[in-house]
Amino acid sequence: MNEWNEPIASFAKNIDTCIECGDIDSLTRFSDEIKKIISDESEAPDFVKSVLTYYLANIYQHLGVTETNRWNNSNYGNAIICHRKFYRYSNLAHELLPQVEVNHANTLQTLYRTFEAIPLWKKGVSYYGDAEEVGLYRLAAGLLWISHYLYDEEHIYYYQLYAYNYAKKLLAKDNIYHEGIKDGIKIDSGSEVALFLQHVQNSFDADPDLFAHSYKPDYSKEEVKYRSWCKDNVLFINPLNDLESAWVVDHDVLNFPSYSTPVFEGPYLSASFSSMKNEYCYNRHLFYEGLNRKYVQFTDKDKYLTDTQDGVIYEGYIEKIKSALKGCFSVLDKISRLLDKYYELNSSKIAFNRQWFDQQKKLKDQNNPFLTALFWLSKDFTQHDEDKRRPSYWLDDSAFEVRELRNELEHGWVRVVSPDYEGFSTWKNDHDYAYIITSDELNNKGMHVFKQTRNALIYLCLAINYTEKSTKNDGKSVTLSSKVPLI
Repeated sequence: MNEWNEPIASFAKNIDTCIECGDIDSLTRFSDEIKKIISDESEAPDFVKSVLTYYLANIYQHLGVTETNRWNNSNYGNAIICHRKFYRYSNLAHELLPQVEVNHANTLQTLYRTFEAIPLWKKGVSYYGDAEEVGLYRLAAGLLWISHYLYDEEHIYYYQLYAYNYAKKLLAKDNIYHEGIKDGIKIDSGSEVALFLQHVQNSFDADPDLFAHSYKPDYSKEEVKYRSWCKDNVLFINPLNDLESAWVVDHDVLNFPSYSTPVFEGPYLSASFSSMKNEYCYNRHLFYEGLNRKYVQFTDKDKYLTDTQDGVIYEGYIEKIKSALKGCFSVLDKISRLLDKYYELNSSKIAFNRQWFDQQKKLKDQNNPFLTALFWLSKDFTQHDEDKRRPSYWLDDSAFEVRELRNELEHGWVRVVSPDYEGFSTWKNDHDYAYIITSDELNNKGMHVFKQTRNALIYLCLAINYTEKSTKNDGKSVTLSSKVPLI
């Protein structure tokens, strides 16, 4: 390891200098050098690779800023890949983990993926030092930013309350050591957070947070367990769930926004979203039952199934999980279908993937932050054009190759095995075309898919609302309120 100390220090110093002076050519050269060292063929230790991957992410983040295009800015995409790659090293530089998580969140926010950034910022706040300060400031700024695009008054209020509380917590620190944060939080700095603090003064000081809300649930013991699991895993279609896991957030309250439609046209786009939300909620409960092995066990009797002797699991709870995931993937495709209808894209083949979004120039030209968020989120569910390298490869472990899993669930053969048998095989496998996955991996991938489907549904609503607020009515349409008849 000692022989790497000097090269690592040299990279750190030179990269910082180039970022400060805007030397793009040198940054590009350093990125090429680092990519060779961290490649799969390199024999450099994982610890060294993790440090250099962190440096490479910083380079890509800076290069991303030099481009105005966020729709398909490859530098931001590469920065996210580096962040995700960092997490996967078996012997990573743990002292850098807080900064990587916060930087990862910042990059996601740059791509308007606020609901994915929030949990990473919260992780930063749990540390001490730069990560805590950046996490607090970015949470305040991020919650304040997204509050401008929410369309429920209570949601707007709570997002601004929490933005205020995070900013006040930062200001309450005896010392702020991060120079950029110290300057940005000053009342006279002109930053959005500072202007917000000037505007509200101390008006939020006495306001209680969500945990102090008077709402108390009155559910059966089983429903309490289910709803508690939903809120603790941030699975309710409710923006307040991103702020806290208090009981008051235990409802899927987000509905389709108000939108313009021809006179006498029914609320069918709103109804389409309701159908998607209903499917998501049904599959969420199915997933919960599968995780907790709740199923009618006599359905396992007398089926005489082939034992591949690799720990294969045929039990009904596994089928519930697989069915729930297929339902989620279906909801994602229906998001693209609704976008196609609302924006009158008239696509021939509709799917929630990068290829479909890439073809939609009309969506890109909207300059709509939440369409950008959906485009980037779709990349996580898209196979790369080259078979040997998928964009999902460097996702966190729970999301590893989720698109491959989807294709096999729909069109192939997924064999779920016990974790104790991972990688085990009794026979030759020339005829074995199964996608093999352990039950633990299936559960982890499933949770990732549900979280991202939930985020996509929220981005969808915010995208439509953004367009509606930005579009002038031509006089031939009426605005259909979000307060449509509800069941």
